Amino acid sequence: MKPEESNLSARDKELRDSFTAAEMQLCAQLMLTTLVAFWLADPRSFWGLGFFMIGGGICLFILKTHEQNHPFFIDTLWRKFWLYSAPVWWLVLQFLVGLLQSPVVPLNVGASTYLTVTPIHSWLPVMTVSGTTWITILGFCALYLISLNLYLVPKSRAFFEKVLPWLCFSAVLVGIFGYLQEAFNLQAPLFTKGTGQNDFFSFFPYDGHWAAFALIWSSVCTSMALLSSRYDDSPDFINSISPWYLTGAGLLGASGFLVEAHWPSVILIGSYAIMLLLVTINYLVDTKDKHSRSIALTSGILACGIFVAGFFRAIQHNPLSDSTQALRQAAIEMFRDSPIFGWGMDSYQQLLPFYIDDTLLGARYERAGSDVLQYLAEFGIVGTAIPVIILSILLFHYFKEKIEVQTTNHMMIGCAGVLIMTFVDTPLMSPAVFLSFFVVLFSALRWAALSRNQVDEIDAIERPTLVTPEAERRVPFFTKTYTEEEK
Repeated sequence: MKPEESNLSARDKELRDSFTAAEMQLCAQLMLTTLVAFWLADPRSFWGLGFFMIGGGICLFILKTHEQNHPFFIDTLWRKFWLYSAPVWWLVLQFLVGLLQSPVVPLNVGASTYLTVTPIHSWLPVMTVSGTTWITILGFCALYLISLNLYLVPKSRAFFEKVLPWLCFSAVLVGIFGYLQEAFNLQAPLFTKGTGQNDFFSFFPYDGHWAAFALIWSSVCTSMALLSSRYDDSPDFINSISPWYLTGAGLLGASGFLVEAHWPSVILIGSYAIMLLLVTINYLVDTKDKHSRSIALTSGILACGIFVAGFFRAIQHNPLSDSTQALRQAAIEMFRDSPIFGWGMDSYQQLLPFYIDDTLLGARYERAGSDVLQYLAEFGIVGTAIPVIILSILLFHYFKEKIEVQTTNHMMIGCAGVLIMTFVDTPLMSPAVFLSFFVVLFSALRWAALSRNQVDEIDAIERPTLVTPEAERRVPFFTKTYTEEEK
């Protein structure tokens, strides 16, 4: 527990930890959104994206409710919102301006019609595909805004202690369904037509997306387990909630052995081994639990075994490496031809026949095999740099503080693993992974801010001292206890 909590009265704790109207709205919005994203995991479901757009439209209403009903000063609310939501407004603006310039035009040759790429103005945005792209753009922007409210609205860590367990439970249930799916040898994921291939897991048409999803929530489960063990009034490990969290983390982490996607599987397995090492270190250092040595030994052995298994998985031959390399090379060439603003969202699939290797002509590919390369090809340097700058500002504010927040560090392991995965796969294409990434990132950063500051000062501008110190007063002012003596 935080040291200053002992100085709070029961009434102050109740005010701090009870949900305000805005927190209840945010909790309901988050639960409904994650339910749709986790269980209807088709990346391009118009029903899902439309639902996300509706949820994103409620974000401003929640913030206004927060401004009207918050019990403390929140002077920086709108300043933070407009700053950290800048990637959303820029992406929408780039899309609207890009509608004025399309690089693909039909070319009639006799009775046949062909598509050709015309020269473009490199200093203006481009939009190659505009038919349904707006749904995808607004849907993902809405997910970002819903996640951003987790950095602005919660006024105490109690919000996350009540909400995150339910999100972990939902993620583990999705994983359990995936195991049952494997056991019964189902031929396609539910609620989606899938990709036509057998590399799916649970409700995810592509198991590489599941690996990123499992990585994020296994780190959250592990962080919550270690958090509960650090409470002063925490019972022994056997009687606490920690075994349940670690079981959930194990189910999610061990699913990496069932994932066919090569590098996502390796990253998930390796990250889970790191989490087990953190459990080992935690119980080696904290010896108040009578089972601490047994727990540390067990988790240490499991970590070593899983790490070795992940190493052997990493050195296995990847049969798709040649085609993936050709797809990435095509994205690099697209970026070279339009480096500033790119070719517009969803342009990769449309322009790929003009850039792909001859050996892959006739095959259909939607992604470049790397989110980083795809974003550079579709959004250019400017569109990619803005979200990177915003995230860098958030991380800079976190790391510049000298106070270490272990729970935040543990939760961000999953986010770091997904960022690494974006160089070798396409995890952020999935709405479930995209939402999970930003939900956990903003929750972790808000947790750190709440841990380092008083709850009534975290969103307030530094206010002037209303009482001048005694040494700076020009007129004498007696502040000591006056004791009258009779002479």
